Amino acid sequence: MARLLIPFCFFLFGTLPMYAQPAVSKRAGQPSTHIADSLINRELVRLSRLYKLDSASLAAYDKIITFDREVYVGKIHNITFSEVRFTCPPDSCIQALGRSRISQILYASGRRDVFMPLDDASVKHKELVDTARIIIRNQKDWMKVVVTEDPFDVSNLRILGEIKTRYEADIGNMNNEELMRHASVNLKKKAAALKAHYVLVETKFFTKPYGELPVVEVTARVFGYGGESRDKGRGTGDW
Repeated sequence: MARLLIPFCFFLFGTLPMYAQPAVSKRAGQPSTHIADSLINRELVRLSRLYKLDSASLAAYDKIITFDREVYVGKIHNITFSEVRFTCPPDSCIQALGRSRISQILYASGRRDVFMPLDDASVKHKELVDTARIIIRNQKDWMKVVVTEDPFDVSNLRILGEIKTRYEADIGNMNNEELMRHASVNLKKKAAALKAHYVLVETKFFTKPYGELPVVEVTARVFGYGGESRDKGRGTGDW
């Protein structure tokens, strides 16, 4: 009997740590972040393709996730009692979001502030829109507008108008890619003013007269998910 009891005790005590480990590795009450992480990854893939950025470059930015499942990727400058102020490169203008709209913030350092998880029972999911769509409420949402040169991207959308922009470089050796990147910021802001979600670039002209700064002039059409089409002859421009 003793021979049977001793091996059984060793087996029993040897298995105890195996059952204790999960309780240590997962703390009770820890907020779930899998929804937010999924949204962040989707946005990082979009930005990587749009701006040709690698994962290391994107990791250097902070990520803000709202209850509407919007993701803002940029650099946080200040957090006040009522709002979060940040920039979204390449634009240096300070943007602001009300803290009541923010679910959580993932900082470039890896630290995460969770005000309320997206899967919390208090979040009214019935008020959330289709997360596959870009949400444009006003001109402050300009950074979420997509600029494309592929007509397929807007094949199922409504045309909302035409826009144009002109960007002059501040340095003489700026290449065409950088010129277009800055011009795209202007296009996005104009599109957001029309509550458009996509910009389809139709023409772009690069010029660099001798002794002058390089310039790009762009014309485009803007598209949205729905609503009435606007007069195609009307648009906004700065040249």
